[in-house]
Amino acid sequence: MQKRLFTILGTLAVLFSPVAFAQQGKPAPHPQAQKAMEKIVLKKDFGENLKFHSRKVVTMLKNDRVPGLNGLMFMRWKGDDPGTEVMASVQWFQEKDDLLKFYAPTTSRKNYKLGELGGTTLWMIGEKGYSWTDGEHFLVSLGGSPQPPQEMVEAWLSMIGSKVAEIEKKAKSKSEPVERTKE
Repeated sequence: MQKRLFTILGTLAVLFSPVAFAQQGKPAPHPQAQKAMEKIVLKKDFGENLKFHSRKVVTMLKNDRVPGLNGLMFMRWKGDDPGTEVMASVQWFQEKDDLLKFYAPTTSRKNYKLGELGGTTLWMIGEKGYSWTDGEHFLVSLGGSPQPPQEMVEAWLSMIGSKVAEIEKKAKSKSEPVERTKE
């Protein structure tokens, strides 16, 4: 599971890294995505073993790879022991419809299960990660080894709240068959 989570986050990091964009020519930055990402800063250490390591942000006015994805941020915390690392991936979509189109297949993977943390509904990615959306612009994934501490997840939720419960309730009501009565 940990390999799968890091594979997903790593693939996103490579696809949207500054190096990948530099090879294609630097994309024009997206002003709204830049403003939104500037507000998301969590350079705090967690516990004795997870120290803030890095924060990288890429925004693009136009994205041919993933429609509507105009901003991407990666933050990492590392520990002293090899393999001790937690990564946060934050994607910013200009349009809500593009976000929801991207969100739906992402959360339908077999290792995603709805869960709760401190009364907030979010997606559990196996035993080592979390994912949620605010339903407007942001999609957050947080995971690693060890599992992100509750204090870290709560800090992220205070910056980008989860609307997973509302989105899933709407999706369920749309997929339920409508009972028809005979007149």
